[in-house]
Amino acid sequence: MPNEHESVRDDGSIKEGIHKDNESPSESLVPSSNIKERPRTKRGFILGAGLVCLVISLVSITVGCVYLYKTSSSTKTKTKSYSFLTEQSSREVGSKSYIVNTINGRIPAPAIHVRKGEVLSVKVTNGIAESELTLHWHGLHLKGFQVYDGVEGITQCVIKPENSYVYEYTVNEQPGSYWYHTHNQEGLLGLDFIRGPLIIHEPDAVDVPLPGSEDAYQYGNERVLFYYDLFPHFRGQAGLLNGDQLHEIKVENGEYRFRIINGGDKYAYFFTIDGHELTVVATDGYPVEPYKTDVIHIHSGERFDILINFDISTSTESLWVRAKGVASSQKEDILSVIRVRKDGSVPFETELPPGKDGGIDLKTAKILNCLHIEKPEHDCHGITELVPAEPQPLLESEVHFVEVFVLGTGAMFMKIAERKFTQFYLPNIPALFTPPVDRERKHANMLSVSTNKSVTIVLRNQGWSDHPMHLHGHHYEVLALGTKKAPDICDENYICPLLTLEEAFSEPIADILATRRGVLKDSAILPSGGAMILRFNTDNPGIWLFHCHVKAHMLEGVTMAVNEGDYMLSHDKTPGDYPVCEKSEKKKEEETCSCSDVRSGNVEMVCARPWGCRDD
Repeated sequence: MPNEHESVRDDGSIKEGIHKDNESPSESLVPSSNIKERPRTKRGFILGAGLVCLVISLVSITVGCVYLYKTSSSTKTKTKSYSFLTEQSSREVGSKSYIVNTINGRIPAPAIHVRKGEVLSVKVTNGIAESELTLHWHGLHLKGFQVYDGVEGITQCVIKPENSYVYEYTVNEQPGSYWYHTHNQEGLLGLDFIRGPLIIHEPDAVDVPLPGSEDAYQYGNERVLFYYDLFPHFRGQAGLLNGDQLHEIKVENGEYRFRIINGGDKYAYFFTIDGHELTVVATDGYPVEPYKTDVIHIHSGERFDILINFDISTSTESLWVRAKGVASSQKEDILSVIRVRKDGSVPFETELPPGKDGGIDLKTAKILNCLHIEKPEHDCHGITELVPAEPQPLLESEVHFVEVFVLGTGAMFMKIAERKFTQFYLPNIPALFTPPVDRERKHANMLSVSTNKSVTIVLRNQGWSDHPMHLHGHHYEVLALGTKKAPDICDENYICPLLTLEEAFSEPIADILATRRGVLKDSAILPSGGAMILRFNTDNPGIWLFHCHVKAHMLEGVTMAVNEGDYMLSHDKTPGDYPVCEKSEKKKEEETCSCSDVRSGNVEMVCARPWGCRDD
């Protein structure tokens, strides 16, 4: 049986071919003498690995490389290989010049397309002189490939300047909409465009777009809409859609799938398309029963797939797509234009449509994933109204209670059960290598659970902000949400009353767990002053971060980790190019302190940053 292979061009695109197991792929594919073979890991599915480069025979110019793997079966296998060079430069974004961080110099970043069952291999070379980074694959479970989750302090150390690391794993995820982004503690100077879509297609999908090609965001009857708020550099201003301040989406009459991704660091949006109802068919990669709405409220890290039917009677038409900021500080919307034509025989319009300042009346529109706290007068419908197409299996369950708290200084904390409120920090030596007995350290905020169970977490929020809570390595059911309507949320000191369980939920927790099946998410919103019940199965041993996806909140302390099954990685099982961890970088113990806040009734907290102890 043939093996498929793909090789990478300089622009990041890939070229496909087929060869038999015992033959060279083609005469134009020859081994390169100047590139060493990557050290093999002990993964059972790989019998051998070789490195080849695509060359132009007449002039012998190397234009790309790919690793090829033989498998023990006769089935087809394919490796999708990408080469990412991160760079920093000065560039005009909108009407201003900014320092920008990019992949291969591109805005937007490359969209990755891969089929379920393929091997994804992404070589990341850090070309930014004074910054360190990692790359996280948002929403992917990575069973058997935990070391590639890309979290500094949990699964790896940072990729230092002028160093490379290859993230390589078999994609066994639910086909759907995902994305990738940096996940290191120290933020990059300037705008971070090292983020982009990751679309997983069905194993038998045809016409999957080639990465680096012009159609990676618009292909067939699918459109990828990747939003980036540019926070904190565009404070209160509009962000970008697919790297543009006024992006064009081109379609013809017919039904299209829009993959909407909030790839920003802070802001939530109300998403609408003028004159069209939205049919939601998936969220965070997992399919749901079709759900019709006018507006989708989408926070950082969330994704929604919608179906839209275009049926114009005129030759061409244009309409507005709006991402309206939820926060009062967002003074501008992210606007884009859909260009519709009846068929390919007529050109698209070029003029902007009328009604730029119009759009759907949010006070009368049906809003999915809406929170009463934000806009109590809206027709709000919670995320719990979505019905999963296939619920996760139920196992023997255990329940844990977690609270979120925010000091007036802005320092943020989480508390597991009866422990102290703790401001999480990520250790420099990855926790995945730490013996289980040492994991629940002073600032680890580690929840230890055994495998093969259903774990329920009851979250309550005493802070003044909503928190889109993202769990690595899993999807979880959202079983219930509890909110209080404004203005009775938080006081002048930004402290919200802690909802009792009776106030938060309409039924006892035991009844909710016994009777409800929730939509599967990896990122869902814990409301300000509110509560949420989520449940996931511990079928993926590892250490998995659970944190607010507003980047500032994550770094300030709305972070904990799940120690699942005491999984520990030995150094001899790491890839040969695993980033070096320098013990000299270990945080000093004197950087920590205990503190209390008079506004909170002298609740004792464990701070990881001394400034968090101030009581101004």
